[in-house]
Amino acid sequence: MRTSALVPALAPAVALAATAVLGLGGTAQAAPGGIVGHVYEPTNAAAGNAVAVFDRYADGSLEPAGSVATGGLGAGASLASQGAITRDGDLLFVVNAGDDSVSALSTDGGLARTDTIATGGDRPVSVTVRNGIGFVLNHDSDTVTGFTYSRSGDLTPVPGATRALTPKAGGGLTDAAQLQLSPDGRTLVVTERSGTIDTFDVRGGRLGDATSHPSAGAVPYGFDFDRRGTLVVSEASGSASSYRLAAGFRDVTEALVDTQAAACWLVVSGDYAWVVNAASASVSTYRIAHDGSLTLVDAVAATTGAGPTDAAVSPDGGSLHVRMRDGSVSSFAIGAGGTLTSLGSAFEATTFGVAGLVAD
Repeated sequence: MRTSALVPALAPAVALAATAVLGLGGTAQAAPGGIVGHVYEPTNAAAGNAVAVFDRYADGSLEPAGSVATGGLGAGASLASQGAITRDGDLLFVVNAGDDSVSALSTDGGLARTDTIATGGDRPVSVTVRNGIGFVLNHDSDTVTGFTYSRSGDLTPVPGATRALTPKAGGGLTDAAQLQLSPDGRTLVVTERSGTIDTFDVRGGRLGDATSHPSAGAVPYGFDFDRRGTLVVSEASGSASSYRLAAGFRDVTEALVDTQAAACWLVVSGDYAWVVNAASASVSTYRIAHDGSLTLVDAVAATTGAGPTDAAVSPDGGSLHVRMRDGSVSSFAIGAGGTLTSLGSAFEATTFGVAGLVAD
């Protein structure tokens, strides 16, 4: 295991609380169908960030399964972002906003940290990876930094791989919320709550300069891509928009209102997108047509209880999981037409603000 010297060690109490290596897939017995995967959420604790684990059963329900330290420090408060944790195969990647680092953890044979490196910027809030290349969004420095990773989870900074976001008109931070690589890996997208969306061309793992595009709706926040490469973005003002990146960035559906409040997080599976509405404690369902246009299917497809803060869809597209501000995760079975049926909630440990969710 190799760890950057810039990352401080965890406090002894935190190190004891977070298991060094966590066995997966054999502890919980209550739910039917057998364990088929897991859901992971960073705790974002300032004294020592950790990844809390939930066993995921065939019916989509969850059971808590412990936690593992990331080797970095959380922010201790909301990151106000999407994508603070992501995965590529058996590897998880998580930002540590409290000490400006990113960690890799392996899920192969049990969850264990493999490496931690500095991000080269201030307050990382979102990370994206694909085929050995990763990028981190540094909120307080308005930059994106690149790194590489091996299949064993070793991280390597890339010299000169930091790019600035397009400066905000009038000065100040862009208030960037998320970054993610497009499905073909050729474009990196960054949403900025100040009202713009930046794109970077990606060639050979290197970024070009940022190109700024006006958001179709106010306060662009979370986003995801469908299998055809359509970019679907939630807007905290209470709407969602879609864009096509091929042959130039263009709007398809502009700010389709979901009638809810604080539409902040958005995930896609198949032909549907689900938007988590923080202030309404609800989830809205949109349908994505072949041409990328959106239709609002159900403004309130599900209610979550107070404090929904992020979401993830299982790889098989059978269940939606919504993170709550107390660290619990509410689960829903996905039915025909994008309908949602509650599967209950699972609670792991007290967490410290919004910090991401991912499923395998």
